[in-house]
Amino acid sequence: MTDDGRFGFLVAPLEGRGMFRFQLIVDSQLIGDTEPCILGTAMARLKGLTHLDDDRLGLLFSDRDVVLSALLTEEELHDRTTLSIAESLDGWLIHGYVYKGNVVVVARGDEDGSLTGPTLVAVVASAEYAPIVEAARNYWSSVNSSSIS
Repeated sequence: MTDDGRFGFLVAPLEGRGMFRFQLIVDSQLIGDTEPCILGTAMARLKGLTHLDDDRLGLLFSDRDVVLSALLTEEELHDRTTLSIAESLDGWLIHGYVYKGNVVVVARGDEDGSLTGPTLVAVVASAEYAPIVEAARNYWSSVNSSSIS
């Protein structure tokens, strides 16, 4: 996780071959459930976030709702940023992208298909994000390969 605790991953092995607990820390809040999941897709997707230059994304700190609305309604932004990465995050709508050298993660509860709760945002310098993802990937890979052996 980041030094300030505003962004990170919780990756923990569970019983069952290749099963892990996977949750995100966004805006200093732990999100997702504790149900077991397989993380291959998550580990690949988190490493290859889309780079965007849409000027509306710069409004993130002054008007989160404008940014969230664009991510939800504009097909190109929505499709390129939506992160469907693990079953443990099924109750959340999560967008992730790179904007002006920063990784941005926007999350909102999505119970029963209706967005609820506050919009959580974490902005992390790409140089800080890369080693966090790499550490999570290395840990997952190491534990996963040792459970297969």
